[in-house]
Amino acid sequence: MENIILFLGTGGDSIVVGKQIKASGGIILELEGNQFLLDPGPGCLVRARQAGISIRNTIGVFVSHAHTNHSNDLNVVLEALSVSGLDRIGVVVCNKKVVDGDEKELPVLKNRNRDFVEKVLALGPGAKLGINNINISTTKTKHFDSEGIGFIFETPRYSIGYTSDTEFTEEIADQYNKCGVLILNCKYPTEMKEPGHLNTDDAIKFIKKAKPKLAIINHFGIKMIEANPMYEAREIQKETKVETMAAKDGLLINPVSFSSRMRQITLEPFSE
Repeated sequence: MENIILFLGTGGDSIVVGKQIKASGGIILELEGNQFLLDPGPGCLVRARQAGISIRNTIGVFVSHAHTNHSNDLNVVLEALSVSGLDRIGVVVCNKKVVDGDEKELPVLKNRNRDFVEKVLALGPGAKLGINNINISTTKTKHFDSEGIGFIFETPRYSIGYTSDTEFTEEIADQYNKCGVLILNCKYPTEMKEPGHLNTDDAIKFIKKAKPKLAIINHFGIKMIEANPMYEAREIQKETKVETMAAKDGLLINPVSFSSRMRQITLEPFSE
């Protein structure tokens, strides 16, 4: 039974995503026979097809918050996995703003598409649910979307944490202290700072607090790409003594053994 983490895209700001310098399709998790999709950003279906992934096999779509880079392709994914409602399967797990919107923004999830899955769960931090043999909990974030959430996936053999977009606080990092694999959205390199996001210095503090066996930085802004995410990952590893890698578009990781390889993608991201 294959277990994989597959990065369909690693772009993390409007420049990188807008020019497709890095792809922006989200993350596929295949955990003990269950296929999940995290944060389906722009181009998710195209990148999944390039990577040889059938969206039709997805049984859970997880959306951490309502920003475009994380939720843009939610509706088209639901159309694809259900064949426009012919097969009512799976579940959407998301934060409340994705479903309800607010006084400024309409909901991301269209009314029509809510009936394409068995359940839509709009959750805050601290919720727990089970899908087949996988236990999932939602985590607190500190971001512009005040209702944003992260996720922890627990299997009988390992656990994977996904921070989504967040600032560092000890409380937030402590939520992941039982995760063997931790995926951190690290938008900026050392000394660059923006509210609601991690930079390299924050990632170091986060990892020292959470103590995973493997840390993966992801979701890069243009300044992080210019600084070279691989170099930043090496600095994080040197400071934390935790194995750390920078995600790449198409990176495939086995969470059981932490072995990784690049999957061949036919159409590479492009820049203007």
